[in-house]
Amino acid sequence: MKAYIEAGASGVHFEDQLGSEKKCGHMGGKVLIPTAQHIRHLNAARLAADVCGVPTIIVARTDAESARLITSDIDERDHPFIDKHAGRTAEGFYRLREDNAIQSCIERAKSYAPYCDLIWMETSHPTLTDAREFSEGVRKEFPDKLFAYNCSPSFNWRQHLRPSDMEKFQRELGAMGFKYQFITLAGFHTNNFSVF
Repeated sequence: MKAYIEAGASGVHFEDQLGSEKKCGHMGGKVLIPTAQHIRHLNAARLAADVCGVPTIIVARTDAESARLITSDIDERDHPFIDKHAGRTAEGFYRLREDNAIQSCIERAKSYAPYCDLIWMETSHPTLTDAREFSEGVRKEFPDKLFAYNCSPSFNWRQHLRPSDMEKFQRELGAMGFKYQFITLAGFHTNNFSVF
């Protein structure tokens, strides 16, 4: 965090994935860390920013929508989402249930909410239905919480949305509290486009 502050970053995001097993948001094989561990990361980031006197925006990202593994069952908040009957992987990871991923995102986000400025639920495809369920679920406890949304260029937008839905996608997200909407790798894509 200190390096980000020294570089002048006005905001940073922290993911609840295991760093050594980190995957792109749209890839399979993601491994979550326990909720409490991610909260410690968020607290450490806020402390560093406060000590340095920098008003850094902290974004808490959850990858629970598509993650299928978690490192530990130490945190009771994670228990409802662990598949107790599936056994552990050869690496010792616990398997996550696949039938309540959005609820897992909501519960994690509610746990992270006091420790961050924005919450980002990484999704595998563009969906207003999941975004609405997520924002409404979090805002039951944190009515003023703001959210981030990755409008990824790697989404197959046409497969999931009609053209009329695409036209209003950002506007509807904004109405749900997704005030920071971004395109990952936008600079990289622009740079590549200008080369050719």
